[in-house]
Amino acid sequence: MSRYQLRSSLELVRDGAQWLLHDAELARAVRLGDTDALLARALVGGATLTQLLKTTKLSEGELLQHLRGLARLYLLQGRRSAQRVVLQAEKRVFVKLCEADAGSEPLQWPMGRNPPQHQCVGTGTCCSASFLGPLTSGDVRRVSALSFGRSKRFAAGDEALFEQTQFGGRGHTGMARNDAGQCQAQGPDMLCEIHYEHGLDAKPIACRQFPLRFYRSPRGVHVSLLLACDGYDRARNSSILWDNREQEVRKLLTEGATAVRMALPCELSAGLPVPAAFWWGLRDELFALEPTGALEPQTWLRAVIGHVQKAITQRHLDLTENAELGAPADLAALTAGLAAPAELYAQAEVAPACAQLRARARTLQAQGFPSESQRLFDFALALEAQLAGKALQPRGAFVATEQAQLHLNDIVANDLQLQVALGQLDAGLANLTRRLLLAEALACALAQADGRDTVQAIDTTRALHVVYRSEPDLTALAVLQRPRR
Repeated sequence: MSRYQLRSSLELVRDGAQWLLHDAELARAVRLGDTDALLARALVGGATLTQLLKTTKLSEGELLQHLRGLARLYLLQGRRSAQRVVLQAEKRVFVKLCEADAGSEPLQWPMGRNPPQHQCVGTGTCCSASFLGPLTSGDVRRVSALSFGRSKRFAAGDEALFEQTQFGGRGHTGMARNDAGQCQAQGPDMLCEIHYEHGLDAKPIACRQFPLRFYRSPRGVHVSLLLACDGYDRARNSSILWDNREQEVRKLLTEGATAVRMALPCELSAGLPVPAAFWWGLRDELFALEPTGALEPQTWLRAVIGHVQKAITQRHLDLTENAELGAPADLAALTAGLAAPAELYAQAEVAPACAQLRARARTLQAQGFPSESQRLFDFALALEAQLAGKALQPRGAFVATEQAQLHLNDIVANDLQLQVALGQLDAGLANLTRRLLLAEALACALAQADGRDTVQAIDTTRALHVVYRSEPDLTALAVLQRPRR
């Protein structure tokens, strides 16, 4: 019978009311509950499943669940933990790279046969959001020192320009919003008063960065887009080249633009680490699956999910020694969801979730935030439309213009690059699938409300705005996902 053993380099200590496992090899401390701490003590010298059952008094199913959790955290002796320790060297090198001058890092531009593009067209989309920041201390000092001539609403040092919020356990400063949910520095022409009076460089870094999103990896800084921006849509078929924006991007990075650092080592699924060389090879394989003919985002996404599933299965076989620790992550629910979107959610939970979204929308409406209110109403409509089967042909009754279809294809092209940059694929593909299906369903619902069975660019533009502005809500909806069979 298989024996399970804690990694020999781990040290279990009591710290007040909690147990900690000090992990010098992976430079971390893991907090354990009482049951896992009891299990860890029993695993120090190695134990069989029968011995562990006797020690912990757990049922076999409960014990295996705890063991799988410890294995995913690389706490058990075995191949996957050994590989994770080896890959720690890649992480140390990466941390040193991140401390180097941002101006020298390679830039990884959006990929694909026809990648999404962007050019600012001055619509003011970036000036209306649930939070306009975070601002750096330099942003606050610079904006506070400005004087305004055209706008009589502000004077130098006017604190009305800023608002405070809490997230991630920390306080953050953002540009203040008015009762309509728009930035206080937005003028009557919907353009930025700071930009008008003092030029582009006077604006906060977060404002200049929008809608560019930066993710730092050992390959450099990956650039993707927040597809809620009207400038993305209007530049979609232009001749703009990403390489022409290198100076702008490097300037933003040098000044401290937000660049989320990739979590290394990369994981195909929790507890399945892979070296960076494998990761980049897989990325290229996924983009090589993009259809060469008609725009078929679901065809591409289905092929991507199948390819990743094969990689997960093989990696699991390579790293697993104890069969009792379970099967690899199963992405079958995602491919099934592409054919039958309602299957992605536990339908009994959807109605209460939509009721909560609409309740929040009405509250925001009463507080004077119409754009945020409409976004939540639309988001609830998107979820209900998906469950009602509103979709493009061949699954549904709607057709789409080429530009509308291109918008949906961009969700896959843009977010696939983003998810690869972040470093864990199974969770990322689940978010990508939900985002694509919600955008498609909402676009169909908007067309139907206008008496059309053809989805136009105006529908997908609004749908993209809703799903990308609703990322926190989309993440929350993951709890409604059907359990894996």
